[in-house]
Amino acid sequence: MNLRTSITPILAALLLAACGGKADAPAKGDREVVVFAAASLREAMQELAASFTKSTGTPVSFNFAGSNDLAHQINAARGMDLFVSASEAWMDTVQSAGRIEAGTRRDLLANSLVIVGHSRATWTVDQPCALATVGFEHIAMGDPDAVPAGTYARKWMQSVDCGGKTLWDGVKDRVAPAPDVRAALGLVLADPGVVGAVYRTDQMVFAGRTRVLFEVSGGPPIRYAMALVADGGSPEAGRRFADFIARPEAARVFARHGFIPLAAKP
Repeated sequence: MNLRTSITPILAALLLAACGGKADAPAKGDREVVVFAAASLREAMQELAASFTKSTGTPVSFNFAGSNDLAHQINAARGMDLFVSASEAWMDTVQSAGRIEAGTRRDLLANSLVIVGHSRATWTVDQPCALATVGFEHIAMGDPDAVPAGTYARKWMQSVDCGGKTLWDGVKDRVAPAPDVRAALGLVLADPGVVGAVYRTDQMVFAGRTRVLFEVSGGPPIRYAMALVADGGSPEAGRRFADFIARPEAARVFARHGFIPLAAKP
């Protein structure tokens, strides 16, 4: 399954520079931190970046996307400072390519999956196998062949036995793959006939427009890893921001957005 990679303005500038082109340079003395982060982190990371910039004067720019796309982009270009992945496997891919600063990788957060429907949906799902009998048109999830949220969802569904067949067998023909978890949630928001397998934290952002049908338990552990990227444009500022989002104060922000902090330190 081919994925269409979204090229953000930040990435476009980085790729231009990597290919020998000339991008607009920041003003002398600027120490902008460029962070590539999983789409599910958008609100929490933007809140933390605002606090970091207010206290240090250092601006932070983001590229939010599926961790799989981000990993490919990091391996193709230079200039980004920090990678925060929703998948340890995609962090492994970047690390294997020699793109991670040695000794800077750490687990930052944990998350969980939920099955959600539109706020107007009337379905009920009291146990996992009931999902296969619900009359939805599609179940939206990150592309299960690449996007972490979809990969986690498929692994969980493949582990659920529904009378000799797995839950995945019962729903796979109705799967609508999306380039990241926010895009999957967008399909749910746009159509009451669609349900979604998304992170609990993403559902919380749109709690007024979605309804949790089932909370997943016993699925694969969901871990967010972060590491400094080699050849970053602002390595020292990137290190300070990485330390900032691992502090107890940041952990409280992440927790308020529904994440489970793993790396808080004084």
